[in-house]
Amino acid sequence: MKRTLERYILSEILPPFLIGLLAFTVILLTARILRLVELVVTRGLPLLRIMKLLGLILPTFLELTLPMALLLGIFLGLTRLSNDQEILALKASGISPFYMLRPVGLLAVLVSLITFLTAAWLRPHALLAVKKELYDIAKTHIASGLKERVFNDDFPNVLIYVEELVPPGNSSQGVLIVDRRNPAREMIIFAKVALILPDEESKTVSLKLLDGMVYERERNRPGFSQTHFNIYHFKLDLEEAFSPTQKKERGPREMSLRRLVKTIFLKREQGLQPNDEIVEYHQRLSLALAPLVLSLLGLSFVLMPTRARATRSWGLSVCLFWFLAYYALLSLGKALAERQILPPAPALWLPTVVLGLMAAHFFRKAVKESPLRFLTQVESLFSAWLRRLAGFKQRAP
Repeated sequence: MKRTLERYILSEILPPFLIGLLAFTVILLTARILRLVELVVTRGLPLLRIMKLLGLILPTFLELTLPMALLLGIFLGLTRLSNDQEILALKASGISPFYMLRPVGLLAVLVSLITFLTAAWLRPHALLAVKKELYDIAKTHIASGLKERVFNDDFPNVLIYVEELVPPGNSSQGVLIVDRRNPAREMIIFAKVALILPDEESKTVSLKLLDGMVYERERNRPGFSQTHFNIYHFKLDLEEAFSPTQKKERGPREMSLRRLVKTIFLKREQGLQPNDEIVEYHQRLSLALAPLVLSLLGLSFVLMPTRARATRSWGLSVCLFWFLAYYALLSLGKALAERQILPPAPALWLPTVVLGLMAAHFFRKAVKESPLRFLTQVESLFSAWLRRLAGFKQRAP
């Protein structure tokens, strides 16, 4: 019977968990999807390649969406049991909250393991694959991204004006480049011909400019210096131009957990301070334990005896509140660790410890069937707000 009950509890949690995982992932991917659609429309990239790039970006968000979806699944699934008095019937039958903790805990351990594998191995490899894919896209489609007789601003702090693109698209005639990447000086480059040259070794693409002039102006000096050239190589920051995340992902984030640990020890042997690597290491471990803490927190709130009957909208609101609280504490701890105000270990484990202690306290209250006053007040206010909202809709013409 108990195994049947475990399967029943899991069957209530899994559907909202999977739906929440899909919904939260799509929400976080929305901006990236729009950017990918832009690549299809404006640069003529194949849809299959865009889908591959989208799949490589996906693991970046699973660390956040997995714990969030689990918390949502527990709130929505078990709230239905609470509303139908099924949890009360289980308690009356002698089944304690500790037994209900077993199937929820097993699911939380599984989600925690998946989160750990994503952070330790999948995400770093996916980021490296994204960089390689972006380079391949840039190498084969950069010319399609440049428009004739238009100032192209896809590259950060660089404007490129092309008079005419020469088929098949790897060269152009009449090129004007305004380079503002160096804050101390500004460069304006004119060239009669530009050749697009990919570099397989450095994974970069540069413009080989032929027969032109360079006008250079320093910020603190008036006038321009003029230089004529026969050949000039101008490197482009392709990752910023083509990346759907509009952000460079380098360094510790691209390292697997094993390589991250090796880098930490290597830098210490060289007398360097591996603060960024240590921050990334503790952040991954902290996020891996987030499903355990959030699942205990969600179960505690559902089992808590309350006056106002919980609804699914209440479950969604409380779920978002606690996850935002967790993420806010994590962001705060990361900022303090990166600025070296606090050591990385206590700073990054701050949200796990704080919410873990709160979850243990709430679960103890739930076992003793001792309601929290502030929780009852919040639920009453929420129910009153829903009643006023429903009355307003009924009065509306």
